[in-house]
Amino acid sequence: MTPDTLISITERNSRNAELMMRTAEQQLSELLGEQLALEQDITQRLSSIAALHLEQGDTQNVQAAFALKMRQQSQDLLHQQLREAEQGVAQALADKEKLQARADGLDQQARQSLEQNPDYARQAEQLDLAQAAHREHISGYEDLRQECALKRPTFDTNLVYIYLRGHAFGTDQYRRNRLNRWMDNWLATKVNYLANRKNELSLIALGERNEALQAERAALISTLSEIVDGQLAQARDQLGQASLQPELDAQQRVVDKAKRQANAVQEKLAAYSRNEDPHYLRARQLLTDQLKTRSIGELVDLASQTPDENDDLIVEQLQTPHLRLVAVLQQQAEAQDAINLHKSGYQRAKELERKVRNDAFTGRDVYFDLPTDFERLVAGYMAKDVTLGQVVDALSQGLKIVRRSQVAAGATRGYVSASISPFSYGAATVDNKSTNSTASFSSSGSTGGGNFRTTDSF
Repeated sequence: MTPDTLISITERNSRNAELMMRTAEQQLSELLGEQLALEQDITQRLSSIAALHLEQGDTQNVQAAFALKMRQQSQDLLHQQLREAEQGVAQALADKEKLQARADGLDQQARQSLEQNPDYARQAEQLDLAQAAHREHISGYEDLRQECALKRPTFDTNLVYIYLRGHAFGTDQYRRNRLNRWMDNWLATKVNYLANRKNELSLIALGERNEALQAERAALISTLSEIVDGQLAQARDQLGQASLQPELDAQQRVVDKAKRQANAVQEKLAAYSRNEDPHYLRARQLLTDQLKTRSIGELVDLASQTPDENDDLIVEQLQTPHLRLVAVLQQQAEAQDAINLHKSGYQRAKELERKVRNDAFTGRDVYFDLPTDFERLVAGYMAKDVTLGQVVDALSQGLKIVRRSQVAAGATRGYVSASISPFSYGAATVDNKSTNSTASFSSSGSTGGGNFRTTDSF
């Protein structure tokens, strides 16, 4: 399974999670609209009861009804636009997957044809072995580099040592008169200069050799990669894969454009879900002005207490819409819970998609041989039966490097450990698998084993 296939699966999973979230938001929006319509209907009926003193009832009811009608029409139009945009996204993604499948098929054909070439097979195997071997040595290189970086500054803490080193004491370049020589010899014994200088030079040599070995490893991978990648690129070109890349790039732009259009419509619809659209605000203000500080429930109770028998008939007719209003308010709470749940699922899906798009799991030299179906693994992750860490572990364990990356020369997973013998300097040895082989200094007279030391305190 290629990285592009993994990305397509997680991308589709994110889109499905987003659709579920948007569907829940649409349901809430519809419930909010129904609530407002029920309140307007109930208010209109109550306005005929004189004892309730609902001011400007007819005028405001007409205006509220018109606002609700415009709101519904606007929502219907946006939902139609969203359906068209979502269809555009789905079609663009499907076209992209078809193109990618063609490109992967041609890539596989190119590899299979090259496997029959003994020279290519030999060079590719060398690159595979180099990359695999280096993964065993990269930690040693980094540890030794860090160790040198920590210990080098320790040789710049003693002023006497720095003074003697500055005059090249103990070397052919040392030029001092007889009195200064006598004083410098005495100072050198106090700070054990010759032994500490030897340790410092060994540390410098260790660091330089460590970097040189690393450069050789990178150069080896770069050279092998250029040869292997050149042959592979030529084989791909002969099969026409190169001509597909512009199509893939163009199709990705189509996907991005379709997503932007869908997101723009969804953002407009989100205003309806948040009760921030102008039609809702207008209708709500009209009802608020008419009801003043009283709720629908309070008005229904007051209407039932009036002595007019006609009012009792109106109250009886209000029972059904009022009960429906109570139910709608309850359903709104449930819809909001569903939105929160699906929003969490969408964020979870996007987190997985971002992780799969990480550099560690992408590149032309990466292939995944997973022991389980990845779509089933994603489904388990979305159901919270599998953690993100477990998905990453499964991908890491199934990840294979397939002999084609020059990028490997600059990334941890791609380094190679060349067959070079350890470097010796005096009693010290450079070996990327060993640590604590370097020297530092200490001002304490009790230290030993190559650390900087002084015979007396100053």
